[in-house]
Amino acid sequence: MRILTAIGIVAVLLLAGLYYWDTDPEDPTIEEALSPASLLAAAEAFADPPTEWDYRFPADHGSHPEQFGEYWWVTGRLQDEAGRMRGFQLAIYRLALSREAPDTASGWDMRDLYRGQLLLEPSESGPVSAEERFGRDAIDLSGSDEHGAWIEDWSIAHDPDCGCFRMRATASDDRLDLTLHPSTPTPVHLRGIPGLDQLEPGSHGYWWPGLQVTGELAQGGETASVTGDAVLEHVWGRRLPVAQGQLTLNRLWLSLDDGTAVRCMQLRRRGPGGVPLGDCLMQAPDAEPVRIEGAALSPAQTRDRDYRLHWRLEAEEHRIALDIRPPRERAAPSFRLPLWSGLMQAEGSLAEEPVRGWGWLELSGY
Repeated sequence: MRILTAIGIVAVLLLAGLYYWDTDPEDPTIEEALSPASLLAAAEAFADPPTEWDYRFPADHGSHPEQFGEYWWVTGRLQDEAGRMRGFQLAIYRLALSREAPDTASGWDMRDLYRGQLLLEPSESGPVSAEERFGRDAIDLSGSDEHGAWIEDWSIAHDPDCGCFRMRATASDDRLDLTLHPSTPTPVHLRGIPGLDQLEPGSHGYWWPGLQVTGELAQGGETASVTGDAVLEHVWGRRLPVAQGQLTLNRLWLSLDDGTAVRCMQLRRRGPGGVPLGDCLMQAPDAEPVRIEGAALSPAQTRDRDYRLHWRLEAEEHRIALDIRPPRERAAPSFRLPLWSGLMQAEGSLAEEPVRGWGWLELSGY
């Protein structure tokens, strides 16, 4: 079995196993649906998406139920009227357990499994809010449609009336209600996992940096109007990126103050040695995106505790050199899927000019 097929199957096995912890193990329907044999059969029942994707918007902002898996991912930086900065992330993942809709009319039957994660992080001091949820498309508690996806009161959806995106999420005493407006007419198209087989990419999607954000943030009993900028990523297919075996998955998104955006995805050996798989995309204002060799992104330190949190992005050909690190030390969120995910700051040079910015780093498989 090729590595890319394994990536998709490992993802669904892992997520389904974690979800099973939150279900009634005495329910034979759930137990059968989440058995390894059933999950492997579900994965193999889906074909890879076509080599080239005919993008059609706004339809492609919504769900792709004919595809095995899918995720909607939003991160951003917010500022309130008092000048306080906060970072946030909301991600919703969908994985299919069957190609077909349930045969019965029961509201408890399920076709898709969902996982979500929400983080809200102050850039200087204060606690980080982190919550993880699992759900299934039963009685409409979780689901996806032609606009987006939701898990209970978490949602990411495209609004065709304004051509914008709506994001809503609540965790404990924190609440986000945001509108994200694109600043460019179209997103950057994504094709497969960079550095691996591009003849059969296994997934398609898009990356949309530079979204302008307005909305409300309620935190600690206070509600404030906020503005900021954000990044949206939406990917679908049979082979979604996930760490496996000795390979860690490192994903980085940067927004620089000159308007340049960077997206990196990298599979790297957990130990020393080896050549990392993957690459980076750099999108300058009013320019076509350019690819940067994956090796340009490297940890600037040996492993600190469990994760490498200090990174360098250096590519002489593209005249970029950035030092990337979190604004403060903090532990990984207490998720059942172990990972580190958090706000980053970047500083260095681009085209021989000093540049700074913010970003988001997510590390898994360590």
